[in-house]
Amino acid sequence: MDELRQQINECDDQIMQLLDHRFQIVRKVAQYKQDHQLPIRQNKRMDELVQRLSSQYSGENISKQFVQQLYQIIMEHAIELEEKEIGHED
Repeated sequence: MDELRQQINECDDQIMQLLDHRFQIVRKVAQYKQDHQLPIRQNKRMDELVQRLSSQYSGENISKQFVQQLYQIIMEHAIELEEKEIGHED
């Protein structure tokens, strides 16, 4: 059991590292959007992303609903970071 838990811990660490890296890129995206006068929230992009990931990764272990819920949280956090990055905090 300890070995399995260690494997899960390693996966969790990798997930967090990847999310941190993703959010570093999000900050760069915020600057690009500001420089090119693009809106922060881009619903079409969000819908396409969730659709692509739901199609690609849904199966026995990951449901489409899980992908949608997970990316709703990730995208909302990304929007918050973008707003902070360009100074549009509410």
